[in-house]
This record gives sequence, C-alpha cells and structure tokens, in this order.
Amino acid sequence: MSLPQVTQNFGNVLVIGLGMIGGSVAKALKERGLATLYGSDRRDTELSLGLSTGVIDFAVELTPDVISKMDIILLATPVRAMEHVLETIAPMLNVDTLVTDVGSTKASVIESARRVFGCVPANFIPGHPIAGAEKSGVLAANPNLFEHHKVIVTPLVTSDLNLLDRLHLFWSSIGAEVVSMDVEHHDLVLAGSSHLPHLLAYTLVDSLANSELRQDVFRFAAGGFRDFTRIASSDPVMWRDVFLANKDANLVVLNEFMARLEQMKMAIEEDDGASMFGVFTRAKSARDHFMRLQKEKEAGRNARIESIAVSFPLMSSIKGAVSLAGDQSLSHRAIAMASLAEGVSFLSNLDIGFNAKHTVQAFRDMGVVIEEFGEGQLRIHGVGLRGLKAPIAPINVGNSPTTLHILLPVLAGQDFEVTLVGEGSILELPLNDVLPILESLGAKVSASASSGLPVHIKPNKLPKADVVVQGAYSKVKMAALIAGCYLSSNVVLSESKCSRNHTENLLSAFGCSLREDGRVLCYPDDRKLKSVDVALPADVTKTAWLVLLASVLPGSRLEIENVLVNNTRTGYLAVLKRAGASVETLSSITYTPELSETILVQFSSLVSFNIDENEAFMVRDELVFLCVAAVFAKGRSRIDGINKLPFECEERLRALIDSLIKVGVTCVIGNDFVEIEGGVPSGGELDCAGDYLLAMAQIALGARSSGAIKVHDCVGLFEEFHEFERITASLGVQCSVVQ
Repeated sequence: MSLPQVTQNFGNVLVIGLGMIGGSVAKALKERGLATLYGSDRRDTELSLGLSTGVIDFAVELTPDVISKMDIILLATPVRAMEHVLETIAPMLNVDTLVTDVGSTKASVIESARRVFGCVPANFIPGHPIAGAEKSGVLAANPNLFEHHKVIVTPLVTSDLNLLDRLHLFWSSIGAEVVSMDVEHHDLVLAGSSHLPHLLAYTLVDSLANSELRQDVFRFAAGGFRDFTRIASSDPVMWRDVFLANKDANLVVLNEFMARLEQMKMAIEEDDGASMFGVFTRAKSARDHFMRLQKEKEAGRNARIESIAVSFPLMSSIKGAVSLAGDQSLSHRAIAMASLAEGVSFLSNLDIGFNAKHTVQAFRDMGVVIEEFGEGQLRIHGVGLRGLKAPIAPINVGNSPTTLHILLPVLAGQDFEVTLVGEGSILELPLNDVLPILESLGAKVSASASSGLPVHIKPNKLPKADVVVQGAYSKVKMAALIAGCYLSSNVVLSESKCSRNHTENLLSAFGCSLREDGRVLCYPDDRKLKSVDVALPADVTKTAWLVLLASVLPGSRLEIENVLVNNTRTGYLAVLKRAGASVETLSSITYTPELSETILVQFSSLVSFNIDENEAFMVRDELVFLCVAAVFAKGRSRIDGINKLPFECEERLRALIDSLIKVGVTCVIGNDFVEIEGGVPSGGELDCAGDYLLAMAQIALGARSSGAIKVHDCVGLFEEFHEFERITASLGVQCSVVQ
C-alpha cells in the first residue's frame, strides 16, 4: 500500500498488538498529533475497533512495504508471541527503524531477539511502561494512561544511542517518566512489585472459590478483599506468559515470600504476638513509605510558590496559661535514643511536627516498632544500638537538619549500606563538620561534590581512637556524642565555648552517663542504652517568643508551664530580666531528663541592655528575639560578637537588622557588633525567606508598631510551629493568616 506523507514528530509508528497497552500508546500519540498510527493484530475485531474508534489511522498487515517504511515499531503482544513477531519482521527491517516493546519481562525478550537475529540488534531497545488496568482490549485504550507513570527502558551496551534518545523522547512525549535499568534487575524488581501480587490475587481467589465457604466468603467480602483481588481480573493469557517468561526471577521472589509466610504461620501457632506486631509494623512503614512517595510526587506536580502573610493589630495583649509541646530538637533525640535502647520506652510531650516525623519514619523504615498514643506520646520498642535493619529505599530526611545529624552517626554504626537524601534547602547544607565523625567510626562515606546530600554510607568496621568535635555547635556535638556510643573511646571537644548539654542529659536518662574530664567526655564501659519513660519540657524557642510578647504587650499576664531549666539555656531569661522583664517562677518540677518550671510573665517597661560575646553565643538561637526586645526598650542596646556566631545564626541576625532598618528602627551595625535604638517601628512588608525564627521575630515586631507588619513566606513557621494558630488564638493574639 502507498503510505501518506508524514510531518509529525515520530513519523510512521506501527503498533503490533492492539490490546489495552498498545491501544493506549497509539491513542496517546494520535490525540497529541505526534505520529501517523498503524495497527496490526491477529484479531480482526480489534483492528476494526481500533479504526472505528480512532485509535489508529490505518490497519495493516506485516508486509515488506509496510515494515520498511516504519520509523518506530512497538511490540505490544504477549511476551511469548514476540519471538514469532520478530521472526516475521526481521527480514524487512531497516537498521534505522526503532523497535521496542512493552513486555513486563525483559530477559526472555532479549533472548528471543538473539535467537532471531543471532545477536540483539542496535535498533532493538526493550521497554516496559509501569501502567495498566485489569481491563483488556482496544476499547480499554486510555490516552492519559502513561501520564506521571514510569517507563523502564533496558538498553544494552550495543544499543544505538541516537535511537535510545528517541525512545526516551517517545515515552516522555505522552507524559511518562523514563528511567533506565539493566535487564536482570528489571526482572527481579517486577517479579516482586507486579508479578507476585498478581500471583497472590489469582491464587487467593481460586482458593476461596473452591472452598466450602465460598458463598459466604464472597457474600460478606468487604473493600479490602475487593481492592486486593482487583488484579485477578487481568488477562489470564498475558499473565500465564509473564510467569513462564520470567520463571527464574519469579521463583526467587516467591521462595522469599513463602519463607516469610511460613514464619508468620509459626508466629500464629505459637501465639507470638510480638513477632506478628513487628511484621505488621514494618509492613505498614513500607506501605506508608510508598504512599508518601506517591503523595510527594503528586504534591510536587501541584506545588505553587506561595507567600503566607501574618499580621496582628496594634496593642494586643496575651493572657491565660499555656503548656507547649516539648522541645522539637529534644523530641528528635529522644525518639532516636528510645529506638536504639534495649526495651520499651514511653515518651510524652513530644513535638512530632513536620520535621520530627522524618525521624520517626526513618526508624520505622529500619524496623523499629513505634506506636502512637494521642498527641505527643509514643511507645517505642527499641532494637539496640546495632539492631536496625536495612531500609527498602534511601532514607529521606526531608528538610530536617536535626534528623540528618542524628541519623548520620547512627547509620555509620550499622552493618548495612544506606543512602540519605533530602529536599529543599538542606540539599545546600555542607556537612564538612560532621563527615569526619563518620570516618572516625570507620565508615566509608560518599557525599555530593559540595560535601552535602545525598550521602552514601558503607560500614568498614575500622574505628579510630577518639571522635573530635570541631567547634561546639549543637548539631555537630550531638552527632559526635551519638557516634561515641558506637566506639570504645571518647569524645573530645576542640573548643571551650559554652556548649549545650541536652544530649548528655538524654544519654544519662537512657542509662549512658558521661563524665567530663576537661574537654573530654568519657563514656561508661557498658555503652548500652536502656529503655526509660521520658517527659520532655516545653520547646525553648517557642517559650522564648511567648515570653517576649508578654513582656512587651501592655495588659499581658501569661503563665507558661513546663519551661526548661537548664544552665545552658537560661541566658535568654537572664538578659530579659536584666532589661527589666517581669518573669516569676511559680513552681518547679523534676522531669526526666531535665528540670522544668511554671513561670509567670507580665508586661514591664524594658530598658536598654548589653550582651557580650560569650552571652551572645549562649543565646544564639534566641538572639533575634532579644533584638526585638531592644526595639521596645528605652535607650540604646548593644550586642557584641556577632561575627563569632555560627554562620546560620549570624545570617539570621543580619537579616533581622535589615528588617529593623526597613521599618524605621535606628541601627548601627559593625563587623562584630550591632546597636539598636529603642523606638516605635513603622508598618511594612517583610520577608523571612522561610526561616521560622526570623519569621517569629518579625511577627513580634508588629506587636507595637505604628502600622501593620506583614511577614511573607511563613511556610517554615507553620512547619516548625504547627500549633501557632491554635496557641496564639487561645491567648487572645489576633493574628490573620493570608495566602
């Protein structure tokens, strides 16, 4: 037959096998105007339906005239029929015609090509779209079937690179995400992710259909049975061929599953609830991981860059009592230590917000059973320091530096390889300070070119003598102290600056008390963590913010319960009291692992204050709040040593100074100091660039400004302080959140 002139991107495309997949490819290309579509099928009815429904342009037979003029040939037949199709078209093929397939097994297709051609031709590049439905036939064709689905291509070293590039373009043009994989790995992965579920569904339905209970089983079956067995409605011929074609890989996966099933049977026989619970929990974690990836992918497609503005009226006051969730950083650490302890721990008053969920999920992904009991309460079945199991996928720490710094030393102490990935700004975070700690554990570490994520950790089991902490910054020190649990040596602090002791206190609570010998932190001989019940004090930063607001808003009288009392974190209150703040202790309670108090904060007229270099370092996280206090204090306040702060703290402080100047506050800033003149800020619009501490400081500026202050890009605030709206509303602060 005479073929028409073609102007579309892919020219003449022949689909051999007009089933649901082949028909969907043809329909997707045709509706997008990407090719002239030809169809061939041994079933005349499918060809007629393909023409009448507009899936293809022409129905053809496999003749030399047709085959020689094709630009792309797609084999969409059952895998066991592909060898016959290849034998038919082989003598007619041009070397520059791209030939590909959609089969769910690849080794058998490759072997068929070798038998037909004597080798695998450079223009034959197998592929496999990970999409489908239980329906079959050309009437089930869906032009959107491949959108946002993966297509796996399995090229060989001899494949034509230009045609491989064309194959990528072919699939991506109809909405698919194209990835490459070697043949053997593809067949094993698909045996587990696709073939085994179909085998189980077919076998379960067949078993129940032949049981004496079949009538009642099907009569009372609910949604779970329907969802699980849906795929048993797929094409039996196709799946028979799949299992025969992918025999070896399917047997590997099936044997592994049968061994696990036998273990579950024994657990039921022996009333071993703990083993069953562990399997169910790990399975739930794996399933949740899969669903999370799907949701993140969907969210990524629908994400918009938005600015959230927050403002509240002039001269609000805050009154009442509040009990805040536990310190988020302590929550991360407590979750980690309970997971690595021996026995069952109960943790309460945790802040399991956006970031801490990454820590919970990471340990669940590595086999730790974590039960939730209401808000902020977890029961964690610890597995011991070296009892974690290899995760099924790279661990995603999200945008949580604390999760990252906790997991790095923990994973370096395990006996399996693992990769850590992240998202957002954490991808730009250099890890030069913490990577040497992992090397001290003997781990082999591969990081990105910028010494950041992704990080691959491979255990080596050749630990060095001591872990040396370069600097006393909290996250690096925390990582070093956790690493020390995996060594027979100690942790050495290289600097004498005041460092926070929360990790030491938590380790002590979990049975691993450290002893200080100068700059050396000495571990006990028995470096095991033991289960314990822990109640955490309130988040330090959020407490500091509420103390600031109550101090500067006339008419305020605020009781804050469960306030952390720790000699490394009380400097903030000391500075405010020096400036005239009214802060009174009402009661004290001893918690594990920290002491806490209930305090009363009332409005007071503040006066100027000075903060020296050492004090500035001690209150580094809350320093932006003290700058706002200086705005509302009478006189000129001064802060020294700002160039000696950790980089992120200095950057945050300088960004706040820019904000102060923008709203009319008189500031004098030098290389290592800043002076702030008390006064009344004007209104305006500020941008916190996603930094939640900066956002909270900028919002506090609006407490007594002469005009409304709006703070944009507060997404980070609501991620870190997920109770923000509820807490502020309960205290009478009239905030409005605008998208």
